[in-house]
Amino acid sequence: MSKFGAALMLGLLGASAAMARAADLAPSNWHFKALLDGKRIGEHDFVLTHKDDEVVIDDVAHFKVTMALIPVYAYDHRNHEAWRNGCLATISSHANDNGKKVFVHGATTGEVFEILSSRGARTLSGCVHSFAYWDKESLTAPRLLNAQTGEYQAVTLTRVGMQNVSVGGQSIAATRYALRAAHLSIDVWYSDSGQWVALESKLESGRTLRYEIQ
Repeated sequence: MSKFGAALMLGLLGASAAMARAADLAPSNWHFKALLDGKRIGEHDFVLTHKDDEVVIDDVAHFKVTMALIPVYAYDHRNHEAWRNGCLATISSHANDNGKKVFVHGATTGEVFEILSSRGARTLSGCVHSFAYWDKESLTAPRLLNAQTGEYQAVTLTRVGMQNVSVGGQSIAATRYALRAAHLSIDVWYSDSGQWVALESKLESGRTLRYEIQ
C-alpha cells in the first residue's frame, strides 16, 4: 500500500460509549467532497444506521488524481462496521489502492478481537475502536484501528481552538482538533452542535488533502 493511499483513506470509522447519543443528534448521512491542494479529486460518503442493539456504519470513497487530464492515481474503498456496547463487533473493509487490493476483516471472539488483513493476522484485547471522525469522543481512545491496514495505532487528540470553515458554501464557526499518530497528522473540525464538518491532512509529499461536508 502506498503512503499516499494510506493518507487518502482517512475515513476509517469507529464508535465509543457516546456513539448512540451522537447518532441521535447528528445526521445519519455525511457526504464529503475530497480536495487535493484545493482541487476536487472525489468524494467520501458515510451512512449510520441502527439495527437492534447495534450501530452500523458504512462508508464508500472514490478518488482519482489527474495530471494534464491524465489519470495518475485511483483509489476506491468500501467499509462496513458493526458496533455493540460502544465497541467494535465486526469489520469488513476492501480497497483498491491504485491497482493493489487490500482488505481487513475482524470480529469479536470471546474476550478478544481477531483480525485478518492483507498484512496478516493479529489479535487485540479490550474494547477496540477505529477512527470515528463523526464522533469526537471516540477519538480520545489511546489506540484506533486503521480499517485499511489493520494497524492498531497509538493516537492523541488535542483541542486547537475556534476557526471559520466552509460548509455548503457558507462560512461557519467550528472547533478544530489535532489528531496525531506515527506518520499521521490530521486536523478535524466540528460545528457548535458537534457535527463533523471538515478534515485536513498534510501528506508526506507536502500536499494537502481536505474533506468539506456538502
